[in-house]
Amino acid sequence: MIIGLLDPALFSLIEPQKVPQRINLIIQICRIHHIKLTPISEYWDKLWSDLAKPLEKRLHPKDKRALQALRQLSDNSNVQLPHLEIQAGKVWRRGFEQLFGTKFFSNSWEEPMMRAVLRALNAQHDVIILTQNIPKRNLCQYTSKNCTLDKITRWVLHVQPKGMGHRQILCVHHLRNLQEKWTCRFDWRLPTVSDGAKYPFCPPERWWLVDTKAYGTVESKPAWLDVFDNGWARPNIPDGAGHHWDVFIKSNQLQKKVGLNQINVAAFDISQDEGLPGTIHHTPRKKQGKLTGTGWKCD
Repeated sequence: MIIGLLDPALFSLIEPQKVPQRINLIIQICRIHHIKLTPISEYWDKLWSDLAKPLEKRLHPKDKRALQALRQLSDNSNVQLPHLEIQAGKVWRRGFEQLFGTKFFSNSWEEPMMRAVLRALNAQHDVIILTQNIPKRNLCQYTSKNCTLDKITRWVLHVQPKGMGHRQILCVHHLRNLQEKWTCRFDWRLPTVSDGAKYPFCPPERWWLVDTKAYGTVESKPAWLDVFDNGWARPNIPDGAGHHWDVFIKSNQLQKKVGLNQINVAAFDISQDEGLPGTIHHTPRKKQGKLTGTGWKCD
C-alpha cells in the first residue's frame, strides 16, 4: 500500500485560481495509482486548520468543490497507523528543509512532514510526497535560443526508519511519475519505451543520484541528457502547437544508424492528429533523404 502526503505548498504557495486544477490532478493520481490519502495527525490537522481552511474562504464557490473532494478522499482512507515511537528513525534533513523550511513558509513544516513520513514507513507502508513544483524552491528554469528546460531540484527525500534500511521517498508531481519514476526528475513529456517509442528517451541507469548528469547545454540549448548522451531540447512553440523534442544525437554509431545527427521526435503529450509519442514528428525537406527510419532501444 502507498500512502500519499500532501505538500503544504498546495495551499499556500500557488495562486488560488490554480489550486483546483492541481487538486484535481492529485485526486486523479490517487485514484489511478490506488494511493491512500491518509490524514496522518502529525501533519494533517495543522495542514487543514492553518492552510486549507483559510484558502477555502478565498475560493469561488465552484472551486471549493475540488477542496471538498480532496477532503472526502482522505475521509475514505481507512488505514490505521500505530502511534509514532520516540526515535522512530533517521532523516536526512536537507531535503525536508528545502521543501518545507521557513524560507517559503511562515512556520516550518519540516518536523510535521518528517514525523508523518516516519509514521507511515514504520507501519510498513510505502510513502510518496504529492509535491508542488515552485520556482526557486524545487524548480529552476533555464531558457536559451527559444528552448526552455524546467529542472526539478528535489525529486526524492531520504529517510531510514527504525529497524529498516535507507528509503527514498519519491516527490510526485504528475500522473506519469509513478509509471515512469525517472520523470520525478526528468521532464514527464519525454517519450520512452512504455509509450511504444521508436526513438525513446532512455534515462541514465542511476538517474536518482544527484551526481548523475541529467542535463547540459547542447548546440547552445538547455537539454536533457539520456544514457547515450543525446541531448533532448524542448522548443518553445507558440500556443503549444507542434509538441516535439529536438534530439541531438552525439554517438557516431547512432548517427550512422539513424542517418542524421539531429531529429525531431514527437513528445509524450502530443495530440493524436500530430502522431505518436517517440516517432518522427517532422523532418526538414533537405534532410528527408538521409533519414533511415531506424530507431534505437534502451537495453
